[in-house]
Amino acid sequence: MVQFVMKPQKVEISYKTIIFTVVFLISLFVIWQLRSLILLVFLCYIFMEGLNPAVTWFQKFKIPRVVAILIVYILIAAAVSFSIAGIIPALVEQSTNLIRSLPNTVQNINFWGIDSTNISSQFKLLENLPGNIATTALSIFSNIISIFVFFVITFYLLLERNNFDNYLINIFGKKGHKAVEIVNELQKRLGHWVGAELLLMLVIGILSYIGYLIIGLNYALPLAIIAGLLEIVPNIGPTIASILAGLFGLTVSPLIGVLAVVWGIIVQQLENNFIVPKIMKERIGINPLITILLIASGAKLGGVAGAVIAVPLYLTAETIFKTLTKK
Repeated sequence: MVQFVMKPQKVEISYKTIIFTVVFLISLFVIWQLRSLILLVFLCYIFMEGLNPAVTWFQKFKIPRVVAILIVYILIAAAVSFSIAGIIPALVEQSTNLIRSLPNTVQNINFWGIDSTNISSQFKLLENLPGNIATTALSIFSNIISIFVFFVITFYLLLERNNFDNYLINIFGKKGHKAVEIVNELQKRLGHWVGAELLLMLVIGILSYIGYLIIGLNYALPLAIIAGLLEIVPNIGPTIASILAGLFGLTVSPLIGVLAVVWGIIVQQLENNFIVPKIMKERIGINPLITILLIASGAKLGGVAGAVIAVPLYLTAETIFKTLTKK
């Protein structure tokens, strides 16, 4: 019989492969360690692209760019200040009453077989909601340094925005024109996304508040503000807001609870069928189904923050891929 003897094969690994692997692993480690800073810069970049059209508009009147940026910052600060001045008094009063009434809320609900025993655990979650919101808001405003850094980075990004093309060409050389094309396309798409989100939040908040006032729902202002803020998480946010409004409507009467849910459904249908498709598909170019999948995936991987940045991350990746593969 003939026996075949397998000769041992040598696997040679070049020093270049070893160096590349080590550098790649070190780069991943550094990126992971700097993930918070990278996320901050990315958010600043998104905010910058959202403000840049306004700064450019002011420059049309022969206003220096630095002054134009300061004017935009002043307008933002003024808008926030006037909004807070008009909202805070009523918000504090109604939210205080809401928190005080929560212990009695469970006892007042007895409708269609739903009683306090069946939903006590769910109301414990709702009872903690105002406190969690207040704690989150307090932590945000107390961290003045982080907010200051955010606006400073955004300021310098805005200041240097017109020089991005030259910087990219100097860094990438002959391939710099592709990088310039990517940045310019990102400016358009991310700017549209920021404007779309702000518009959606405002529209949903106003529609919710008007409806809650008409049907006589208690705590209309804080619930409308919650609905507007939750709109930053499309489809999921309005659903949660409708459920909250319906639960608190039941404390007034079964009819108010049903009307609150119905109004939430109407607002959500208007959003899904008219507002979001028009903005996301026509202006940004994302199919609503893809938007839902992106938000769900982002929420699964990174919680609320992941759901919020899922769409701009997708826009960034899609823009880079399409630009690099375009002939």
